[in-house]
Amino acid sequence: MKQELREKIIAYNRSVAKNAEMADDLMTILGALPPGQAKNLLKDETIGPILEKYGVSSQ
Repeated sequence: MKQELREKIIAYNRSVAKNAEMADDLMTILGALPPGQAKNLLKDETIGPILEKYGVSSQ
C-alpha cells in the first residue's frame, strides 16, 4: 500500500473515532438531564438546531 493512501486512511479513521466519541459524550450529557429538560433544550433557538443536526428529537 502506498504511504500516501495509508496516511489518508489513518486520518479518516481517527476522524471517525473522534466523531463517535463526541456523539457518545453528547448522549451522556443528554442522558444526565432531568426528565423533560432535553425537550426544553430542543426549543432553545441556539441549542435546538444543533441537537436536531445530530439526530436528537422530541419523539
